[in-house]
Amino acid sequence: MPEGFSIEISSDYAELWRYNISLTGEVADADGRRTEYIGRASDVAPVGSSLKAAPAGYDPDRRMNFTTAAGERLTLYIYVIPHTLPKQRVVDQARPFALHVRIGRSGETLYDRRLSINQWSGDNIEIKLGAECPE
Repeated sequence: MPEGFSIEISSDYAELWRYNISLTGEVADADGRRTEYIGRASDVAPVGSSLKAAPAGYDPDRRMNFTTAAGERLTLYIYVIPHTLPKQRVVDQARPFALHVRIGRSGETLYDRRLSINQWSGDNIEIKLGAECPE
């Protein structure tokens, strides 16, 4: 069985502190048997917080970076959840921001994309990699 998947999620967006990021999913072997359940969160504040600035202690270089258990398949769900409204209250001025998602295994990059995230609603992202997966 190959090594685990390395997963990195980051963004250069200065206002990323306005969003909580949660991950869920699973790693499975070639027969579809789960080898790991993924459950990770990078929470900044409760939804509805209406913060005026990043909270004390917030790391502006915030990123999620971890390696999963060994497996052949990865199903990953990324939830970008706003807890504070965008700084700009005019929709046209609150342009989407980029969330960089990189997934690799055994030194090979399997997925490397900058995803466009709506500042108002956040996003729900599904990624499937491995045997018989379309990506």
